[in-house]
Amino acid sequence: MKEVTGIGSGRATTARRGALAIDGGKPVRTKPLDGPYPGALMMGREEERAAVEVIRSKSLFRYYGPGKPTRALAFEEAFASRIGTRFALGVNSGTSALRTALMAAGVGPGVDVLVPAFSYIATSHEVVACGGRPVFVEIDDSMLIDPSDIENRMTPAARVVTPVHLFGSPADMDRISAVARRLGLRVVEDCAQSCGATYRGQPVGGIGDAGIFSFQLNKLITAGEGGAVCTNDPELADRAVRHHDHGNYRMPGNIPNPFKGVQTFGENLRMTELTAAILRVQLGRLDDILGRLRYAKRSIVQQIEGLPGLRLASVPDPEGDASAAVMMFAPTADLAKRIVAAVQAEGVRVIQQYGGVPMYAAPQMAAAGYRMGQCPRTEDLAGRSIMIGLTTTWSDKDLADIGRAFRKVCGAFFPN
Repeated sequence: MKEVTGIGSGRATTARRGALAIDGGKPVRTKPLDGPYPGALMMGREEERAAVEVIRSKSLFRYYGPGKPTRALAFEEAFASRIGTRFALGVNSGTSALRTALMAAGVGPGVDVLVPAFSYIATSHEVVACGGRPVFVEIDDSMLIDPSDIENRMTPAARVVTPVHLFGSPADMDRISAVARRLGLRVVEDCAQSCGATYRGQPVGGIGDAGIFSFQLNKLITAGEGGAVCTNDPELADRAVRHHDHGNYRMPGNIPNPFKGVQTFGENLRMTELTAAILRVQLGRLDDILGRLRYAKRSIVQQIEGLPGLRLASVPDPEGDASAAVMMFAPTADLAKRIVAAVQAEGVRVIQQYGGVPMYAAPQMAAAGYRMGQCPRTEDLAGRSIMIGLTTTWSDKDLADIGRAFRKVCGAFFPN
């Protein structure tokens, strides 16, 4: 496989310079594609009506008001049913959901939490916010936590492992659950990017001891912000309810309170009636959203699979993939950056998610004593990674343009 080193670097020949948009050629697209906002782009009159009804009720707070607040509880019951858990608790963000679940699972000072080295920074920050210490685990070529590395990173203080189902792709929960049982670890699934994904037919978020979800603007369903904690464990549910509401317990409906003697400190992380009303409508759209994303991913994969210089990331359970993104790898980190720049110039949005670096590369983590080099495989994979974030409104022509842009760039970078 021969690579032309000058492409996209200002050193291409005159003939090549006219081919790629980054070198002055005509781009595949001049009109930008819709951004990766799958739930937001599906919003319509139903969400508008739901929001207006709450405003007219003058009861935007979930526990009391001039009217009778019912939306938060209705959303929780519907969401628990969708995830297949006994309990669901709505909170004000995915970050709050993660903190609530970790606190409920016993994370605090002196407790270590095993986390994948590649994820959004909140995965490690919320461990620190709980007073715990994140311990980073290698990822594999699915870009998800490597089950075979969990035991290697085990510490005497480790109590929890947090697999993250990134990009809509479910992590290998059979292997993760098995090693967690053997090591005595609780499993808190981070499903922020994978609402509706399944693993072996079971919804993610309902497989471990707890699962958390985010409903921030670019998530599969959204109210701009919002989150949820799901669990089958009544004691964990009780602690989560108390933590999200200043230590109070005033939760009617789907979370019984058999632990009246359990008292904890807490915060204000409550979901509003307005958020819940919008999310209840969005939840009804989830199957349509998943269908559109899966169609888009199949189309793109069919077009770019086998292109020279690119290798698609693996997916532990393709049938359960929520298909929020297409992930792939270039041969080197330098080539990944150049391919991203060249495809972007063709009018197709691609990125290196999280800057192509592990979580511990963030300045905050460096200040806490973490250094590059502790997860070399993750650093290599993240540095070579390329992501296409998917959405729900792309036409067949849009999808064809994505394929054209990648074929054009790969053909120039890796001529036969």
